[in-house]
Amino acid sequence: MDFKTKLSHLKMPFTPPAHDDVGARRVAPVPVERLDGGEQDDRFDRLRALIGDAKQRADRRMERRGEQKPVTRWNELPGVEHTGDHGAFHFVERWLDPDHRHGKVPVREALNASAEMVGKLALDATLCELDLSRLLIVDTETTGLSGGTGTIPFLIGVAWFDDGVLKLEQLLAKNLGQEAAMLRFLAERVRAASCLVTYNGKSFDWPLLRTRFIMNRVPAPLPPPHLDLLHCTRRILKPRLGEVRLTDIERELLGFHREDDVPGSQIPELYFQFLRGAPAESLAGVIEHNANDVIALAAVLGKLTQHFEQVHDNDDPRDHLAFAKVAARASDEARALRFARAALDGGGDAEVAVGAWSLTAMLAKRRGDHAGAIEALQSALQASECADASAALHLALSKLYEHKARRFDVAYEHARHTESIEGVESHQRRLERLRRRLNARADG
Repeated sequence: MDFKTKLSHLKMPFTPPAHDDVGARRVAPVPVERLDGGEQDDRFDRLRALIGDAKQRADRRMERRGEQKPVTRWNELPGVEHTGDHGAFHFVERWLDPDHRHGKVPVREALNASAEMVGKLALDATLCELDLSRLLIVDTETTGLSGGTGTIPFLIGVAWFDDGVLKLEQLLAKNLGQEAAMLRFLAERVRAASCLVTYNGKSFDWPLLRTRFIMNRVPAPLPPPHLDLLHCTRRILKPRLGEVRLTDIERELLGFHREDDVPGSQIPELYFQFLRGAPAESLAGVIEHNANDVIALAAVLGKLTQHFEQVHDNDDPRDHLAFAKVAARASDEARALRFARAALDGGGDAEVAVGAWSLTAMLAKRRGDHAGAIEALQSALQASECADASAALHLALSKLYEHKARRFDVAYEHARHTESIEGVESHQRRLERLRRRLNARADG
């Protein structure tokens, strides 16, 4: 009789429901006494101990007969079995060379990032005073891509800098019962970190992990400030790239091309196949995929921050304009103007020119320079090749000439071109108001 068959004998015997004398209907069941949390924990502990004792007795019998324990299939994967105070899971550890590059970008560039620049780039003031040498990069591979209480993070990759060298750790559950041990290990890493760095972690990874902490009754660590690089790359690179998947960012920003990468959509099924008995090497590609994700985030952080800190003339004008918009939102007017000027000088298309001049006008208005705002908007209008964009510029100019310059005649001329952007009724009201003002001035 094998060990699994013996465990099946531990199931509670079935008790048929009671019947009345006639046997036609069931008697109301006897109320079952509910256990409080402590008593339930004690019963679970006794059951675990019973199972553990049975396994130890089976192992001893095998040793007496000269039999060997089955060799674990996980020996085919990188890493070792990690057994600690909180339980066992599979553990992969790597130390990257100090000069390691992900594509063309050294991962150590993340250490050179200015916390102030990171905070402005992320539009999060809580990041501006952080010690980035204690950042923790986190990425998960899960049994589903939509989240929810049934989604389990079976592989968790974390990385941080230790004396300037990036250390990568990957926690892998070889069965679903090892999840709690992994989470306890992760909690220790999170508590020691100054901030979390993820890619879509605010929407996916961290909410999922928080749910799994609760489901496994593992105390969840208080999360430190969180830098989600998806938000940063979306603001800067989406206007040029359209797609901002991490593999797209790696290719375009870092010059890194993955070969034979496992698509993220296939990862859940690969893990389920392994649980059903597929060879261990089927997960080797998943481990490599997760490692690349984690390492890439260090390089992306360094690269983006470096190019936000100062203008790089060879960057695409669309990137310059995106950096300018982020700087403006971060109330860094001088940096925003430098990037707007770089976007104009970089030979971008009409859309970039209109965007750069419009941003310049907004900044001028913010500091009360209405003449400068009018001049910038007129330059934007000259560059515009889009009817709707031109109508919006005419509207902005009409407002400035009416309310700030008090040039009602010029305001009226611009207002004649605003119907498509503000609608018929608003357009007519604006024209009528400006005509009254012009008549009142003529009468006066």
